[in-house]
Amino acid sequence: MKKKSTFNPMYKPLVSFCIPTLNSARTLERCLKSIRNQNYPSFEILIVDGYSLDTTLDIARKYADKIFFCKGPLGMARQISVEKASGSILALFDSDIIIPYAGWLNLAIKYFSSEEKISTVWPLVIPPSNSSMFAKCYSDFSNVIIFDRMKKNKGIIGGTNSLFRKSCILDVGGFDPKIHWGEDLDLAKKLKEKKYKVIFYKDPLFHDTMRSPSEFLKKQIVGSKTFIPDDFRLTGLTRSQLIYEHFLIGFKGMLNGLLRERSLSWFYYPLLVFIRFAVYSLAQIN
Repeated sequence: MKKKSTFNPMYKPLVSFCIPTLNSARTLERCLKSIRNQNYPSFEILIVDGYSLDTTLDIARKYADKIFFCKGPLGMARQISVEKASGSILALFDSDIIIPYAGWLNLAIKYFSSEEKISTVWPLVIPPSNSSMFAKCYSDFSNVIIFDRMKKNKGIIGGTNSLFRKSCILDVGGFDPKIHWGEDLDLAKKLKEKKYKVIFYKDPLFHDTMRSPSEFLKKQIVGSKTFIPDDFRLTGLTRSQLIYEHFLIGFKGMLNGLLRERSLSWFYYPLLVFIRFAVYSLAQIN
């Protein structure tokens, strides 16, 4: 008989929101406002900025409790926030995450009270309602892949834009400061190897990202610089598995999205896959 999870309603630890920024003015205010609007009793906001040239710091100063600076890879910025955070639970969010309502954190935090081996509460992320069709396609495609990986228990799950138990992060040595793109997968892989547990939390966060093919293209170029030299080991999947899920699982997702859900955003799926494979193929040749 499966043991039922028990939650402690009095469990309200200090939560540190740890957010790296670099010229993030477009999204940062909505992100930080949504955190400040939480009705949770005890949290702090830490910003680690990469020396932004726009109004990012002006916005950060309005909402953040602590601001630090880092001119290095994203893994280094993440690790600085881990080391400087006072909370026992860390919300390692990007600067374009929006918490949808004031009670979200109160509901999400309870999962850590049920078992010490839970390192990660990993929320579903979806685009805001005013997002572009391309952003919706990117999100739908990503979630189709994520659900398939969870169903088949393959690959690495539980990256950033999640809540983490700080002691678990420290136990596995934290973030690799040399990794810029995929630093979250490296951490999740180390947590998995230590037998820590990930809770997939279906109450979503909004992720205001990948608004256009050009934005997606730029991020794929950055990502290829990590994944190609590493031979995709950070994903926990082989190249053939990645190709299979991008084409077969993605194609099934497109058919379901177009025919059953009547979601026209899936018309962007062929373009999304073409951009990703073109970038990685060119990076492989070079």
